[in-house]
Amino acid sequence: MWRSFAGALAATALALAPAWAEDSYPVTVEHAFGETVIEEFPERIVTLSWMSQEAIIALGESPVAIQHQIWGGDENGYLPWIKDAYAERGEDLPPTINTTDGVPFEELLTYAPDLIFVPYSGYSQEEYERLSAIAPTVPFKDIPWRGDWQEIIETAGTVLGREDAAQALIADMRDLLQGYAEQYPIIEGKTFAFGGGLGVDGAGMNVYLPHDPRVLLLSDLGLVPAEALHELPADSYTTKISYENLDSIDADVFIAWYNDRETVDTLLANPLFARWRPVAEGHYVPLIDLSYAMALSAPSALSLPWVMDRFVPRLAETLEQETAQ
Repeated sequence: MWRSFAGALAATALALAPAWAEDSYPVTVEHAFGETVIEEFPERIVTLSWMSQEAIIALGESPVAIQHQIWGGDENGYLPWIKDAYAERGEDLPPTINTTDGVPFEELLTYAPDLIFVPYSGYSQEEYERLSAIAPTVPFKDIPWRGDWQEIIETAGTVLGREDAAQALIADMRDLLQGYAEQYPIIEGKTFAFGGGLGVDGAGMNVYLPHDPRVLLLSDLGLVPAEALHELPADSYTTKISYENLDSIDADVFIAWYNDRETVDTLLANPLFARWRPVAEGHYVPLIDLSYAMALSAPSALSLPWVMDRFVPRLAETLEQETAQ
C-alpha cells in the first residue's frame, strides 16, 4: 500500500508543483499569535513540529532542515516514512534540529530559513517572536497541540501557494481511509478510547480527548469516541483517568501506546485495569513500537500509508474476537 500510495502522492506533487503561482503571494496566515505574511514563495523551509515536515514534503518541497525525532525516530532522528519519501525522490535526507532542550536559535540561523513552519506545536509567544525574528513563522492556529492532518495540509498548501494540490492530497487520503473502512466493515461504529504511556502509574493513565489527532484519525476510519470522552475537561488534548474510574469510559476497544512491554505487563497485572470491559473482553491493542505509535499520533500523508497496513488488520482482528464470543 505504501509504495502505491507514495507513488500517487509523488505524481500529484509533480503534476501540481509547477502550479504555484507568483501572483499567489504575498499570502497571509492567521494564527494564535496574530498573522504571518509570506511575501514570496519560500525556498528554504525549516519544519520543527509534528506533521509539518510531512505536509511540506507531500506537497512537493524538501525542507532544508526538519525536527529531530527522538520519539519514534531512528538513532539519527529520522522517522521511517520520511526516509522512505526521500529514498523515493532520490534525495539526501535533510539535517535535523534537536529541540529536546528548547529551540537552538543559533543553529536555526545557520540554515538561513525563509519560512519556519510549526503549525502543530506548543511554542510560547516568546518563542514565536524569537522564531519570527529569524524568518516568517507559522505556528498553531488556535490552541497549542491542536489540529488535525487536514488542517496542517491546508496550511501547508496556503504557504506554498498550492491550495488545489493540498485539497487533492486530502481527498486522496480520505479515499485511502475509506478504502480501509470498506475492507474492514467490522470497525464501523465501534466505540473506542486511545491512551498513552504517560501517566501509567498508581494514579491512573492518560486518555486522549476527542479533538486530539489520534482520536480524529480513528474517527475518520469509522470508529466512534466513547461518549464519556466528550464529558472530560477539554482544556488539553489528554487527561488522566484513575483506575477506579475506568468503568466510566464504556468502550468497545482500547488502543494505547507504551514505551516498553514491561509497562503493558504491569498494567495487565492491575486488577482494575484487567477488569475494564475492553481489556477483559480482549479488545485491547497495545502499541509498543514507537514508530508505529508515532505514525498514529501524528497522522500525515506520509505516515498513514506506512502504518495503516500494519494497524487496521490488527484492529479488525481484535474486534472480531468480540464477534466470536
